[in-house]
Amino acid sequence: MLLIVAVAACSPEPTPEPTAPPVPTPTAEATIGTPDDTGKIPPLAPIFSVASIDGENVRLEDLLGEVPVYLVFIPSTTSELDRTQLKSLQQNIDQFDDFNAEVVVVVADLPTRVIDMRDELSLEFALIADPLHVVANDWQVFDLDNNGESSPASFVFDAHGNLIARLVAAEPGDRPSVSEVLSVIEESLRAGTA
Repeated sequence: MLLIVAVAACSPEPTPEPTAPPVPTPTAEATIGTPDDTGKIPPLAPIFSVASIDGENVRLEDLLGEVPVYLVFIPSTTSELDRTQLKSLQQNIDQFDDFNAEVVVVVADLPTRVIDMRDELSLEFALIADPLHVVANDWQVFDLDNNGESSPASFVFDAHGNLIARLVAAEPGDRPSVSEVLSVIEESLRAGTA
């Protein structure tokens, strides 16, 4: 009896290459990056370069990593909650100045209405009109309740561009007090992170 044995040269089944997990889309919470060629750590948070209602170009990229920044999103110029928050910011603007902190407020309303509100409340910080919700959408604070509106939101960055506090309101009145924001900035300065 003749036994024939066939030996086939087979290459092993290819092992699938390990795939890296998908890279998340940058969000406002992801702010720590690696230094660029200027030595600055660029934020992964959405940045913007837009004109304020005074015609000055507000480049968030230039502020983050240089000074503490308090970025605030306000849904309207008419809500009493929004106006109260802005009045409180203005009453404490000297304390932000003492910390060399920049306050930038994005208002989801027409520029003329934002200008009228600024004049009425004597506001002295950068105000950006965002009637089409472009900036709010980039920062993921637009249409969270499927109502076509921006939510009140606060983002506090230290002088290195790191996000150190964040609050996107679940309820209209869910906003940090100015003293809480100043406390977070002061703590980062004291810890040496700002």
